[in-house]
Formats: sequence, structure tokens, C-alpha cells
Amino acid sequence: MINTYRIFNYWLAGLASSLSILVLGLNWFVNPYGITNSPKIKSVNWYKPATSDNTRLYKAVDITRQNAKTILLGASRIETGINPDYSALKPYQPVYNLGLAGGTIYEQRRYLEYAISNQPNLEMVILGIDLWLVASPYKTKAGFSEARLENKGFNFIYFWQINYSLNTLIETKDTLIENLNGKVYKYHNENGLIVSRNQYGIYAKSFTQFLPGQVNRKDFTISQLAIDNLKLIKEICQENNIKLIAFITPPHASQIEATYIAGFGNVIEQMKREIVKIMPVWDFYGYNSITTEPIDNVKNYWDSSHYSLEVGDLILNRILGYQEETVPADFGVMITPDNVESELAKMSERRKLWLVEQPETVKFLQDLKR
Repeated sequence: MINTYRIFNYWLAGLASSLSILVLGLNWFVNPYGITNSPKIKSVNWYKPATSDNTRLYKAVDITRQNAKTILLGASRIETGINPDYSALKPYQPVYNLGLAGGTIYEQRRYLEYAISNQPNLEMVILGIDLWLVASPYKTKAGFSEARLENKGFNFIYFWQINYSLNTLIETKDTLIENLNGKVYKYHNENGLIVSRNQYGIYAKSFTQFLPGQVNRKDFTISQLAIDNLKLIKEICQENNIKLIAFITPPHASQIEATYIAGFGNVIEQMKREIVKIMPVWDFYGYNSITTEPIDNVKNYWDSSHYSLEVGDLILNRILGYQEETVPADFGVMITPDNVESELAKMSERRKLWLVEQPETVKFLQDLKR
């Protein structure tokens, strides 16, 4: 009887070990989070859709595999809208898109420090500033890990924790199914850009998805934490002899107007004043040729907040002085303490014109007010 129990225990231990090895091996090979160096095979594990929902993990590993001289820093408007392979960036290659969906300015600063520790050849940072994040009360968002950024690279403990996991096994299954069916609609390319195969496959279900929340916003104040971390980003670049180019990202005019309807237009204006105290910044935020297209015929935006790659190309053209004849004259201006007030006055005048020109959009926004 004792021998029977012993044999059963040996058999059970062997089965458990085999299953563990199988799970580890399968998760390592399929690599749903894009964190191991397993081979990529078309129609099997070539695309990694799970990376788009686990950006903070994926990019903490991926940036260590790059030899970037330039990084694109910011939140999702950078991650989906600024193409690291665009021709304007050819003199600054290799370029990596370090945009983090919903990434607070604190998180952006920490990932910049992490990138510098892993990329000694870093020469330039292009920073996209979302004004709504200048008002964010949060220090970090879900998926952020200080411990992960304390380590250089991806150690054995993280490898074990992530690959020996039921959640990872579920993502492995989904990755296999989506690759086999050819229905991967959203994934990161090799340079950190989120690629989408259909217009509304990035974040929003429709162009107007974010507008009700914007119109009915209850609070919108400048975050001192965000301001302090913008200052730190500038100081870190200076200390490491890294060129910093910053710009304010351009939501659609309907998104901007929704903030005014909510009663926080003065906060938008004050944010710009605070930013130029820290650094000169290219300002694309306002009522201009790109942002004011009618909402029933939108081509420049995925939704009211996220602009297309074509708009991102125009932004790069402006800030890098590349093919500037392609950029509308009213799209993008450098603002400093010397001209911020005059530029705010121009934005106010352009807003008045837009209100007259698009009354149906204005009424639509006002009707969203609860």
C-alpha cells in the first residue's frame, strides 16, 4: 500500500511538473506581452494584441532592447498618433515611441529616467503634453510598477511571475486565436507605435464617445504634481545633454469647446501660461484648420481626443522644420512668456468664429449637458 501511494505521488508530481513546464513553455513561445525573445511566426504569434492593454509592462522591457537616439514621450495621443518611422525623423533615428496610454506626467518622467538608464546614446526627446493630464490628480495608473523601473532589463523573477500565470495563459490563447483568424485589429509595431487596422479600433467606439464626460466635467484644476514633473522632465534632459522639443497635443475643437461649456475654459488658458513658465512649447491646441473639421465628416481624428497619423506627421513637420509648406499656416505656433497672451487672444477670436460657423455642433454639445 505504501508503495502504491509513493507511485501515485511520483506520478502526480511528474504530471504537475510537466504541466508547469508546458505552461511556461507555451507562454514563453507565444509571448502575448512581447517581453521575451521567442521567435515570431506569421499566423501564430506574430502580432501581440495584449501589449496594447499592458503598455507599461511591454515598453519597460522593449525600451531595453532598443538603441534609441530619440524617444517620443507622452500619453496615448503620442502612442497612436506620432509615427517613429515618419520621414521627418530620418535624421534622428533610431526612434522609439514611448507613449503610455493614460500615462500621467509623473509616469512619463519615470519612464524617461528608465529610458536614459538603458539608452546611453539618447540625444532627443519629443514630448507631447495633453492638457487634461496637466489637471490629472493621479500619480500613477493601473499597470505601473516602481519596482519594475528599478531594475535594468527583465530579471528572472519577473519572467517567472508573468509566464507562470493563468492570466498570461488566457492571453496566450487569445493571441493564438486572433493570429490564426487574422483578426488582430490593434497591436504595437517594433518601434512602440500602436497600429490599428480600422478607424475606430484604437480606443473609441465612435467619434463622440468622450464628449458627454467632457461637457459634464465637475472639476478641472491644474495639478501641482503634474507641473513639478514637467519641470523635472526639462531638468533631466538638460542634465543629460538631451534636446527636448515639447508640444501641446491638439484635440478636436468639439473636445475643447466641451471644456468651455463645462465652465473650465479659464483653466485651459492658465495651463498654457504655466507650461511656458517651464519651457517654450509648440501649441497645436485650439481652433484651426485641422481641429475644426465638421464632426459629421471627420478625417483627422479617431475620436474627439485622438488625432490620426497624418495629423501627427503635420505636427512633426512643424516642430522639426520639415516640409513646412504642407502644414496649414494656423496649425502650430511656438509660445513663450513673451507671446502667450497674444496667442490666447487669437484662440479666443478663432473660437468666436467657430461658434458662428458650426452652430449645429455647438447645440449638439450643449444638449449633452446634464
